[in-house]
Parts: sequence; structure tokens; C-alpha cells
Amino acid sequence: MQSLMNTTAIPLVHAVLCLDCNCVSDSQRDCPACSSKVLMNLSSVLDRRNLFRYSLERVAPRISATRM
Repeated sequence: MQSLMNTTAIPLVHAVLCLDCNCVSDSQRDCPACSSKVLMNLSSVLDRRNLFRYSLERVAPRISATRM
């Protein structure tokens, strides 16, 4: 079955959410769906690599020490 929608990949660092119409795009200035300028960068909310790295650095040594 063929999809009716075109698919597009947007890198998380460029993805923005329009807070007026909830459209996700890679727009720099305004929403392509409603022309709003109220955009939120999604990487600030969804990118958790630093949190996981911090957890691994703090928790992994403790787990290794308890297994010895």
C-alpha cells in the first residue's frame, strides 16, 4: 500500500513546534501552517543525551563497585 503523505525527516536540532497550531517544522522565523512567530525549539525539550551521559557517569561506577 502506498502512503498518501510525503515523509520528511527533520533533525531534532532544527525541529520547532508552533505553540499556536501545534505544527512541527524546521522553520526559522514563522510557522508555515499559520504564520505564527511563537515557535519552540524541540531539542531543548526532547534531547536528553546530556541527562543520560550524566547518569551513566554517576551510576555506572557505583554498580561496578557493588559487583566486585
